[in-house]
Amino acid sequence: MTRLMRDSTNLKDIPIPGTDLVAGYVNGNGIATKEDFARFPGIPHVHIDVFGTDPEGAGIIDVEPKCADIPTAVTWAKQRKAAFPHRYPPIIYCNRDTLTPLFNAMNAAGLHVAKDFRLWIATLDGTKAVQDMTGVTAVQYKRARKQAPDGTWLEPPSESVTEGHFDESLVYDDDWRRAEHHE
Repeated sequence: MTRLMRDSTNLKDIPIPGTDLVAGYVNGNGIATKEDFARFPGIPHVHIDVFGTDPEGAGIIDVEPKCADIPTAVTWAKQRKAAFPHRYPPIIYCNRDTLTPLFNAMNAAGLHVAKDFRLWIATLDGTKAVQDMTGVTAVQYKRARKQAPDGTWLEPPSESVTEGHFDESLVYDDDWRRAEHHE
């Protein structure tokens, strides 16, 4: 059974109804505080490390431009696994174009998908699954709407765009974050 996860640089922008998991950032722009997460009682919290500097404070590393790069993700995944050897494997957030270089780097470091790390893949075009779902924990298929400086929306919601300032992902692994409410 899939669950709906929403993330944003401002957790106040995420609607509570329909949200099964809520994701926020431990560093970078839009750090989510305990108070921000408190809006979502009983909903599991997900913590994202933008820079790859907090493997003990976040279960996900963000690999995309202006965030962590692939070599940082390799080091981060090793550090996360060492810190929490019996927890769910570290999750790498990235887009489809990043998968081959990511797999090459991880495999060169002796890390294998599903066993040593898992994936949160961004499609952002409405595609809810990828061809090979091995090790895929989640797929981000919708992105936040673009807004003008005056706050007006520049585009309507669609199959690939949410109705507000938040992204949406489908979580495919029933075991991940089921009973946990914080990192």
